[in-house]
Amino acid sequence: MSGGDDLKKARRGYDNYLRYTGLGFTMLGVVLAFTALGWWLDQRLHWIFPACTLVGSLLGIAGSMVYLFKETGRR
Repeated sequence: MSGGDDLKKARRGYDNYLRYTGLGFTMLGVVLAFTALGWWLDQRLHWIFPACTLVGSLLGIAGSMVYLFKETGRR
């Protein structure tokens, strides 16, 4: 292999690393945003059981999984 091939292989690995790191941070942000929204609603409604927090976190997880599958699916 020549030096150019090694450089392309290293660049591809670096690009994948950045892509999946960004994907993970985006998923984390979506889950945290929906959980915070649910928590805020629970505080406003003065509910004892954190139903909105649970529903918000589950919706955030589901949304981030949909995003994950769309971003990593075949093109």
